[in-house]
Amino acid sequence: MNDKHFNSKIDSILYKISRYLEILFAVIILLVIIASVISLVESIFQSSFLHPGDTPFNDFLSNALTLVVGVEFVKMLCQHTSETVLEVLMLATARQMVVEHLNTTQTLIGVAAIAALFATRKYLLLKPEAPASADTSGQEKNI
Repeated sequence: MNDKHFNSKIDSILYKISRYLEILFAVIILLVIIASVISLVESIFQSSFLHPGDTPFNDFLSNALTLVVGVEFVKMLCQHTSETVLEVLMLATARQMVVEHLNTTQTLIGVAAIAALFATRKYLLLKPEAPASADTSGQEKNI
């Protein structure tokens, strides 16, 4: 019995340490994202999007969408829900499709992947119970 208590205590300590490390990593990633946002805003004023060729805009879009995926990843580290995992996967797939100029087959696979992720979110995730709607008059409706 004492051995079970000891193992349970070790499990609890290891879980807490891993949770704090996740939070530390999330904070570090968030700080890097904030620094990258500042750099991204500076790049808007340094490069001209009006010149022919789409390279500056594609670079900007790639960096901006990477930061969005990073923010979602931080949310995933903090919340631990299947909803946030699906959001990260959807955004990462969409970013890849927008930034990279994929061929038709790759684009079709990306669209199918995003559709599958949306279907998973809609039909397979357990939804929290919605609170009962309150009638403003305080009386229940008889139907």
